[in-house]
Amino acid sequence: MKKIALSLGALVLASGSLMAAELLPTNSPVLTANLYLDAARAGTRVVAVGDRGQVVYSDNEGQHWQRAQTPTGVLLTALCFADARNGWAVGHDAVILGTSDGGATWQQQYSDVLGADAGDDGADDYADEDYSDEDYSDDYYSEDYSDFGEADAGGQDTSGAPLLDVVCINKNRALAVGGYGYLVETTNGGDSWQKVVERIDNGNGWHLNAITQVPGGNTLLVAGEKGLLLRSRDNGLSWKELESPYDGSFFGVSALIDGTVLAYGLQGNLWVSRNQGDSWRQVRTGVTRGINAATQLDDGSVVLAGGAGVVLVSRDGGNSVVLQYLPDRESVSSLLPLTGGELLMVGDAGIRVKSDIR
Repeated sequence: MKKIALSLGALVLASGSLMAAELLPTNSPVLTANLYLDAARAGTRVVAVGDRGQVVYSDNEGQHWQRAQTPTGVLLTALCFADARNGWAVGHDAVILGTSDGGATWQQQYSDVLGADAGDDGADDYADEDYSDEDYSDDYYSEDYSDFGEADAGGQDTSGAPLLDVVCINKNRALAVGGYGYLVETTNGGDSWQKVVERIDNGNGWHLNAITQVPGGNTLLVAGEKGLLLRSRDNGLSWKELESPYDGSFFGVSALIDGTVLAYGLQGNLWVSRNQGDSWRQVRTGVTRGINAATQLDDGSVVLAGGAGVVLVSRDGGNSVVLQYLPDRESVSSLLPLTGGELLMVGDAGIRVKSDIR
């Protein structure tokens, strides 16, 4: 079974140039019938990642898409770009893919598969039904991961855990976080990656769900389960646990242009900090579904989205939000502003361009 899967994968890669030449319209089943979890910019290009190692990219603000060449079939959870050409994507089995051509082709640089044979990409490890829940992120981030490694003297073994987010410091350096306190970094453009979990005091092995960089400096923030919030003032070389205002799971953390930080997650929780995490104020959202994503538009307004089609819009820098719902009530995992004022949404309903979120 594995040999057949690998042979088919090789066949797909061999025909990759033909696949990449095909322009996919926004209503293509490749875009609408697959789960996508994150989207990011590579210069003027937009790139999205998701289920079964799927990566697609658009050079015309989401009007048409092309399939990228990828060497894995596992769920990809997040990506980032250091510039228009160099970036990384991460996913299950602690897989890390790198690109140097703006996301058109990808190479596997790292993986940490629990109990797998060398060269096994883990493509058969995850069934379709594992990711069909109405509110994917609420269940996903509270997952037990009990099948992963055993605890050891240094804390929880991260082998087999998924990587859940990645931040690009520059084209040579990036850090990724994930389940059981997984923290891994490269300092040489992805030629090698090292686990650096010992930098974080996380003896309980709480999952690290998100990482972000505050604009204009060397500050990074991590958010995780059980209210875990961490801050680094030196781009990830050392970390300090912050006093958390909440003991439930955070699904994401985002920094606005002015340095304001938003932490959000389970049961509609949204917290705002104006001092990079020293103190927090809760924003009442009026929802009980998870908040998975946040972004800032060109006009300064902030949009957040999450489970069951929840959309929250703030026009006062996060002090308050106005609630609306997507008509189809599909969950959203990531948001990305487009140059024409539209908003790219990825999630359970695939990839969509929305022009009516204000």
